[in-house]
Amino acid sequence: MTPVDSFKKTLLLSLFSVASICSAFSKPHDSISVKNVDELQKAVSYLNQGRIKNIVLKPGTYQVFRRLKIDSNNVTISGASDDATDVVISGNGMEASKSVGIIFDISGSHVTIRNLTLQETSNHLIQVRAEKNADNFHLSNVRLLNSYEQMVKVSGGPGTELPTSDYGIIENCIFEYTSGIGPQFYIGGIDAHRAHYWLVKNNTFKNIASPSKHVAEHAIHFWNYSKDNRVVENKIINSDRAIGFGMNDRPHQNTGGVIAGNIIVHSNTSHPFSDAGIVLESSPGTIVKDNQIFVDTHYPNAIEYRYESTSGVVIQNNETNRRIVARDGATAVLVNNNQADWFKGVLLNLRYLFFPAYG
Repeated sequence: MTPVDSFKKTLLLSLFSVASICSAFSKPHDSISVKNVDELQKAVSYLNQGRIKNIVLKPGTYQVFRRLKIDSNNVTISGASDDATDVVISGNGMEASKSVGIIFDISGSHVTIRNLTLQETSNHLIQVRAEKNADNFHLSNVRLLNSYEQMVKVSGGPGTELPTSDYGIIENCIFEYTSGIGPQFYIGGIDAHRAHYWLVKNNTFKNIASPSKHVAEHAIHFWNYSKDNRVVENKIINSDRAIGFGMNDRPHQNTGGVIAGNIIVHSNTSHPFSDAGIVLESSPGTIVKDNQIFVDTHYPNAIEYRYESTSGVVIQNNETNRRIVARDGATAVLVNNNQADWFKGVLLNLRYLFFPAYG
């Protein structure tokens, strides 16, 4: 083979290799595996261009300094294994910052994030944009740790004609402040505006608690034009306010929905603030049933329903060691609630103190 022929062969092989790589990213159903943050940033750009549909992160720690914006639909970002501790994505630190520190900023629909850990941001770990009509968001088997504001934010403004975020699912996740208390009062686990038909199931929330000034936001909160959401079978431990539907005496807060089968324990008396375990505020037509609530703090009530617009409510088969109370003209039908099972509440509390694996 002459030198010219050898050069032609080498050139053809190189061109074939480049063409193969480009072809791989041109197929809309292809996945890409990444091992560092530079590859992750590039993969997200490919995702938004429609060149790939799935990103798989190899085990390791990924330090991101700018948000990962997801604008495309029908995409998945996942750790390589079912162990959420294998892949850790860290933001810009759990402290106040002039920059908006968010790891995943979701504007697309049918976006799935699973099997990884998100931690250490100055705002949210995830923001889902109802204002962009981001529907069918799915979060599964993710550890969410140490954000300076709410961990998962579903954002959206007022007004009946604006878009909503519909049919989201958050399941089998852990939300936690690992030092035992939050960094400030303006924190929460899930804070959802304009959210319709979401399911929050089988998650664990720990230490969503304020260190000073005011009570923390809720571990789970749906409000501001939200409706028909289900919060079921979650465990909420040592959080100032566990579950809230609606906010204050305002119109268009929350309609309907179900809060059922949740276990709520708050016994950390070093937390300076606490409120009721479940609160309905301007939330007509909501069902609260089959929850277990043990509160060993200064707050006297386990469940409260507040304001005249909270009507048509059913509160049934809940076991609590504190009262179930109406305030400010709210009405509800109360059926078969046990408000005095102190012994069972103490056992429930001991379970989470001495057997944390159950949490």
